[in-house]
Amino acid sequence: MQAARLPESLAGHRIERIVSSPLARCVESVLPLARILELDVESRTELEPEVPKRRLLRLLGELPPSALVCTHRETFETLFEGTIKCEKGGAWLVERRGGRWKPIAYLPPPEERPRTRVRRAAVASG
Repeated sequence: MQAARLPESLAGHRIERIVSSPLARCVESVLPLARILELDVESRTELEPEVPKRRLLRLLGELPPSALVCTHRETFETLFEGTIKCEKGGAWLVERRGGRWKPIAYLPPPEERPRTRVRRAAVASG
């Protein structure tokens, strides 16, 4: 399940607030991470598909840089006017620069990310 791997994917990123579209697929995506971080998932209609861009921008402008936002591909593509794409299950790290939102890194869907294999050695004591 992609949602179960979200905490691993975002390890190392400071997250102090989680804001999500109220639609089930978004809430379910961030719930495992919210539980780990002991945060509530804030449901906001401004993150639903086909929301007017001005409503989306107003919400984003109110959020701190440490907020995780879960929305839909359509909404994200509206934000960037179709100049970048997001695959189902993918995530973008974005930041505000000079009053504008800029994508800074893409996290592809978990099944497409290379997995790191951890080798464990057996240690015996005598």
